[in-house]
Amino acid sequence: MKTLTIAVLAGAVSLGLWAFSGQETPGVDPVISNSIPSRTAGHSYTVSNVMANTACLAERGSPISSRSARFEAGADCDAVWPGLSKARTWLNNGDGTVVVADAQGEAILTVVDGDGLAYEAVEPADAMVTMIAAD
Repeated sequence: MKTLTIAVLAGAVSLGLWAFSGQETPGVDPVISNSIPSRTAGHSYTVSNVMANTACLAERGSPISSRSARFEAGADCDAVWPGLSKARTWLNNGDGTVVVADAQGEAILTVVDGDGLAYEAVEPADAMVTMIAAD
C-alpha cells in the first residue's frame, strides 16, 4: 500500500511538472515593441520672427551624436526665416550656442540660450528669431 501511494504521488508530481513545462511564456517581438518612437526623444519649439510677425513649429528630434540631434521644420517655417525648412541638424557647440544646419552642414541659424527654455538667434545678425519650447 505504501509503495502504491508513493507511486501515485510520484505520478501526480510528474504529470504536474509535464503540464507546467508545456506552457511557454509569450515572447516579445522587439520590432513591434520598439516601432513607436518615444515622445521624450525630442522637443518641439515655436519659432517666431518678430520683425516678419510669423511663427511655425519645429522639432528637435532624436540624437545623432553626443552633440547633435535631428531637426525638422515644416515648409511654413520658411516664412519665419528663409531656408529654415531645409534644416536637418541641431549642433550643440558646448559654449551655449547651437547651430541649426542643413543636410550639408551649412549653418542656417546660430542660436544662444535665452531665458528659460528659449533660444535667440545671434547669427545672422539681422535674424530676429526666437525658439521657445512648446512641450
